[in-house]
Amino acid sequence: MNMKVAEKSVDVYNSTGEWVIGSLNCGDAVFVMEENAAGTLIAYIPGFVKAGDAAALVSAEEWRGAADMRQTFVAYIAAQVGALYVSGGQGQTATPALIRSLEKDDGNYRRAMASYNAHAAAGASLVCYDCSGLIVKFLLDNKLIVKDKTANGLFFDECGAIERSELQAGDLMFKKYALKNQMYHVGVYMGDGSVVHAKGRDDGVVRESADVAGWNRFGRLKCWRGAFNAAGYTRLLKNGGKPYMRGDDVRRVQQALENKGYDAGGADGIYGPKTEQAVKLFQKAAGLETDGVVGPKTWAALIGQPE
Repeated sequence: MNMKVAEKSVDVYNSTGEWVIGSLNCGDAVFVMEENAAGTLIAYIPGFVKAGDAAALVSAEEWRGAADMRQTFVAYIAAQVGALYVSGGQGQTATPALIRSLEKDDGNYRRAMASYNAHAAAGASLVCYDCSGLIVKFLLDNKLIVKDKTANGLFFDECGAIERSELQAGDLMFKKYALKNQMYHVGVYMGDGSVVHAKGRDDGVVRESADVAGWNRFGRLKCWRGAFNAAGYTRLLKNGGKPYMRGDDVRRVQQALENKGYDAGGADGIYGPKTEQAVKLFQKAAGLETDGVVGPKTWAALIGQPE
């Protein structure tokens, strides 16, 4: 078997391809068991990705070469689902001694140990995080921040505040106290209506609907350095073959095309053949050179004047 990584969200079917049993998210890694003209059999219960989506499964090397830091962050966070919650956890492997040293309250220690014992008995993950540690671990390891931060510190020191309607994959969601201007919990928005967060000692790291009550502040990490440029043109966008160009500027072009009635294959942030064809159709209708490349003129016609 060889491993591949999904470069966009795809449906996973039962092994005969008759009904959907789940989905792969962008950045999810799977083992490929068999490939044929009908599709690809993967180790997903097992599941089956139909032929039309099989091209979205790329090698781990291709994924690492094409993914930007924010996408790598989202994939990393998704992979932590199922880990334990321990106060002060930042990716350590939990042991009873470590839990005792981090959990100062006896009641919290007993709850953390109950989850630890259940995970150990089931052979499940013993990696542990608290809510901010889940995020800070990646940011520190990749030198995107210089010191540890609480949920409150992430919001006020490392983020720019955004509205809920602006959320994109990799943005942070916070819970703020009702009577004071302080954040007490944080999670990562995954781009598909879900949030991953270290929920608590009884639940560990979970992925659940972002519509669950309590999330009332939202932030965009400053360290992405323009990955979410919402206003202006920043680079030439084109289909240069695999690994395809990707990013939120691509996603923005795709969404603009879809809004104008051109089928870009959805807004997955990947500049593939379908997006290129939609750009060509738009360019032809707009009286532009029909080359399938989004330069300053096409960007200005499609979205607005470049800054």
